[in-house]
Amino acid sequence: GFGRKDVVEYLLQSGANVHARDDGGLIPLHNACSFGHAEVVNLLLRHGADPNARDNWNYTPLHEAAIKGKTDVCIVLLQHGAEPTIRNTDGRTALDLADPSAKAVSGNEEKMMSLLTPLNVNCHASDGRK
Repeated sequence: GFGRKDVVEYLLQSGANVHARDDGGLIPLHNACSFGHAEVVNLLLRHGADPNARDNWNYTPLHEAAIKGKTDVCIVLLQHGAEPTIRNTDGRTALDLADPSAKAVSGNEEKMMSLLTPLNVNCHASDGRK
């Protein structure tokens, strides 16, 4: 059901809670981002989902999208105020966790960098570990 925009729209109109969490602390936005459903992500954000919501391990929806290499979803999240400098419990940002094979796809890394650069994000910042 995560990719069925029509079903998600119906559920939202019927009063579904965009802030509902599962046992791992995930909200529906985390799942939509992980599966790469950009239209559903946009819909959930327009209905008040928090682009910086953290699960039990401090993963944000942006972390989920980056791990799976969902560049289009990362862009939607960043355009809706996702904070790219948030670190998970292991001290990693979404960019730290970005899927290397997705970054290698022509144009994806440039797309992400062009979006992150105007936000003054230091992509080479160290978290203090060696």
